[in-house]
Amino acid sequence: MVNLKKKSIFLKLLGLIRCIFIKIYYIYSLESEGFFYVGRRIKFFIDHGKVKLGKRVRLSDFVHLQSSGKLEIGDYTTLNSFSRIIAFDQITIGSNCAIAAFVTILDHDHDFYFKDGQINYNGYIKKPVKIGSSVWIGDKVTILKGVTIGDNVIIGSNSLVNKDLPSNCIAGGVPCKVIRHLSEEEKK
Repeated sequence: MVNLKKKSIFLKLLGLIRCIFIKIYYIYSLESEGFFYVGRRIKFFIDHGKVKLGKRVRLSDFVHLQSSGKLEIGDYTTLNSFSRIIAFDQITIGSNCAIAAFVTILDHDHDFYFKDGQINYNGYIKKPVKIGSSVWIGDKVTILKGVTIGDNVIIGSNSLVNKDLPSNCIAGGVPCKVIRHLSEEEKK
């Protein structure tokens, strides 16, 4: 029989060791307020960009973070397994956010033109993404360039967010739209 408490302490220690390794490797381009948890097989690429992580950020197994621009993740935010965030311009995520598995957040899109019967690649179109605090993002949500999401927002699973969402709402769908506004008077 496996002692789960000892296994949990061992996994936390491994996450701390991964954190220290990443902080040393990206010493000039990664800024963090203390330590953060790093899961197994995380992909972390900083190519001429900057990454700022708040206090007690949790990056679960197989998370993919890439920045050639500016990426900021606020305090106590969790990214669950297989989520990926790629910042070519700027992505800002607030504090106390819960990002579920398989979520994709992109601040860019491919630019192209059509000439002589062929599609030709022409770089990227970049627009910043801003996600407020206390935002819950469900499984397999995709957030596209130029989107601003307010505070206290819940986004349902499998949604495609291509337009701004106001604060204090529940949203979902393809494309994502506000389903209901939240108020403090609601009874549970």
